[in-house]
Amino acid sequence: MQDGGKNMLQFPYPNGKHANYAHDVSEQLHSYNRLIRQGRISECIDLLEDMERKGLLDMDKVYHARFFNVCKSQKAIKEAFRFFKLVPNPTLSTFNMLMSVCASSKDSEGAFQVLRLVQEAGLKADCKLYTTLITTCAKSGKVDAMFEVFHEMVNAGIEPNVHTYGALIDGCAKAGQVAKAFGAYGIMRSKNVKPDRVVFNALITACGQSGAVDRAFDVLAEMNAEVHPVDPDHITIGALMKACANAGQVDRAREVYKMIHKYNIKGTPEVYTIAINCCSQTGDWEFACSVYDDMTKKGVIPDEVFLSALIDFAGHAGKVEAAFEILQEAKNQGISVGIISYSSLMGACSNAKNWQKALELYEHMKSIKLKPTVSTMNALITALCDGDQLPKTMEVLSDMKSLGLCPNTITYSILLVACERKDDVEVGLMLLSQAKEDGVIPNLVMFKCIIGMCSRRYEKARTLNEHVLSFNSGRPQIENKWTSLALMVYREAIVAGTIPTVEVVSKVLGCLQLPYNADIRERLVENLGVSADALKRSNLCSLIDGFGEYDPRAFSLLEEAASFGIVPCVSFKEIPVVVDARKLEIHTAKPFSARRISFRRRILP
Repeated sequence: MQDGGKNMLQFPYPNGKHANYAHDVSEQLHSYNRLIRQGRISECIDLLEDMERKGLLDMDKVYHARFFNVCKSQKAIKEAFRFFKLVPNPTLSTFNMLMSVCASSKDSEGAFQVLRLVQEAGLKADCKLYTTLITTCAKSGKVDAMFEVFHEMVNAGIEPNVHTYGALIDGCAKAGQVAKAFGAYGIMRSKNVKPDRVVFNALITACGQSGAVDRAFDVLAEMNAEVHPVDPDHITIGALMKACANAGQVDRAREVYKMIHKYNIKGTPEVYTIAINCCSQTGDWEFACSVYDDMTKKGVIPDEVFLSALIDFAGHAGKVEAAFEILQEAKNQGISVGIISYSSLMGACSNAKNWQKALELYEHMKSIKLKPTVSTMNALITALCDGDQLPKTMEVLSDMKSLGLCPNTITYSILLVACERKDDVEVGLMLLSQAKEDGVIPNLVMFKCIIGMCSRRYEKARTLNEHVLSFNSGRPQIENKWTSLALMVYREAIVAGTIPTVEVVSKVLGCLQLPYNADIRERLVENLGVSADALKRSNLCSLIDGFGEYDPRAFSLLEEAASFGIVPCVSFKEIPVVVDARKLEIHTAKPFSARRISFRRRILP
């Protein structure tokens, strides 16, 4: 857009041509209507603002509700406020429409700004506007602000209605504040406002969030006890089943599900998905199948979330073939099946440890040009690793990158665990290096795998009496590439802020254990410069750093581990020195004991 008298905004016709509009208002409004149909609200605003600058805009000819509805669907707060500024004399209805956009966007700051604009315009906010503001606060998780608005509303002389109380209770339910939810319900009853199903459902949801399952059933009883009983709907059933599941009462959740038949509720895919998720806790595949049958008989078309839940259930139940049949049946019925369902199916293959089926599914996805997600590929890699197919997993890792997918910490953790299982340290080191190149921060699992493989190799070298010890510094010190690598990786973990476990510390200490060899012990004694006859053999080792068992670096590593709280922090200044070694790994307990005995022999005559 250019400044000056000749500036003209260009908007494309559907056929791609451009036309310049200066003063033909009807043509510009026609262009506006076309843009709003296409959801191009930013361009709509540009056009209207340009018309206003030229003095051509008559907002009475623009359908306000339509624009605000599009803003709601797109959560376009900025454009909604720009449109509002073009309205010369906004009514309370205009403010309510703007407030509804804020609610859909969960923008509480914008909602409070609308309230201020109402007051600045000299208008009095009505019940609808306050209720929408409360709803916005509820969606934003601002429970205290929600009640502040409620009290301001009451003080302003505006009588709350059932929708207001419903919004309050719903906000409390979302925040898991069951006491406040029932507090609002009590106020509602005291004002003789009759609760509707929405209010009861919100109360049941609040109970479910806090684990108050019995109280949820009390609410159900209240619904039935009304002068005109309020029958439960699919939302009621779903909320009750969730409450039961959260409390671990799966059998009770199944009884609640039967109410669908009792009250002849058709429902939506969501309530059936909740039922599937509930019974997944017990692995009752027959019940899951009956839920699917009920859904089909009632004419409810499964959505992808339901299919994903059912397929995932089948995988955990070891019913991989059934999982594939579910997906195929959905496709045969013309149900749109996307990556969510395929990812669940890949997860089912992984859970069943069926790498052949996982690979078959992957090839099928490639044939239909369905791009997998990182989680899909991680499930495939897991299945292949569990099936001892490490070379194939490396091909899949390469495929991920060619597809533009970024392997994450989970990807590399799975691969490194597989490397440790096969004891393939070379591939493991390559993967660790590759992870860093990909910007993946190594985690404890990855460090543990590398250190574990180093530990096994050092132990083998030590057992076979390979040369691992050096006296070049005058003191016995381990010189072995696997020990050096284990120490390097361990130090990298510490620097990265990763706190190792006792098991990891023990493996590193194991890499610092001296060979158990008589010749080496004689060499250690000779280095002391004393005669073996001068002292008893039992006392000689106590004069050697590391007590003749460990490289001296083991003790500094042990002290560092104690400072992190990984191993007990023991004071050697107090007598007796007490160490509870029952929960320590062998290579953690032995240095503790050596340190303790060595210290005591130095201070006792």
